[in-house]
Amino acid sequence: MIEGISRSRIPAPLTTVVRSLLRKLSMHGKVNHFPDLRVGRGAIIGSTHGLSIGRGVAIGPRTVVQVNGVIGDFALIGMHVQIIGREDHEMTEIGVPMARSTWIGDRAARPRDSVDIGRDVWIGASSVILGGIAIGQGSVVGAGSVVTRDIPEYSIVVGNPARVIGRRFENEADRMRHTAILDERLLNSVESAKPL
Repeated sequence: MIEGISRSRIPAPLTTVVRSLLRKLSMHGKVNHFPDLRVGRGAIIGSTHGLSIGRGVAIGPRTVVQVNGVIGDFALIGMHVQIIGREDHEMTEIGVPMARSTWIGDRAARPRDSVDIGRDVWIGASSVILGGIAIGQGSVVGAGSVVTRDIPEYSIVVGNPARVIGRRFENEADRMRHTAILDERLLNSVESAKPL
């Protein structure tokens, strides 16, 4: 941060109260998170079987996260992102209208109900992440991308469906150094309280 300039529109004395209120308004279902989770206005975050959100995560305004799984430490999720399941309603029930078919919350969890978003991932605005995929640590998902399959660590992906167009770091040494520094940040963090 540049001295004297804050990225937040929230007045400093109210920051803790407003951020706590935004988190409470956005959450439903089985979601575990740390107190430093930052949630934008109008975000919806929920899970039927369990979602774990790491330290230092920021979720943008009007983003919808309705999936089981894990969002890793330091993830940055832009505005209007949708992280959603693929099989929230049963499609194969003969004679049952889709609106009345078995809902995800009324059945056991399946692998395609979950996402695994690695540590230090940036998901650009208006992207769609479908259930059943893993986004590797340190990856960047370009704005407006639709992620339908796993993304390797430290990749840069764009498009519909998202495809790898580059790597975040030029070599393995830089990737390893970056990972080690993130590990150190977590160990030294004063905000390492237990998830809520």
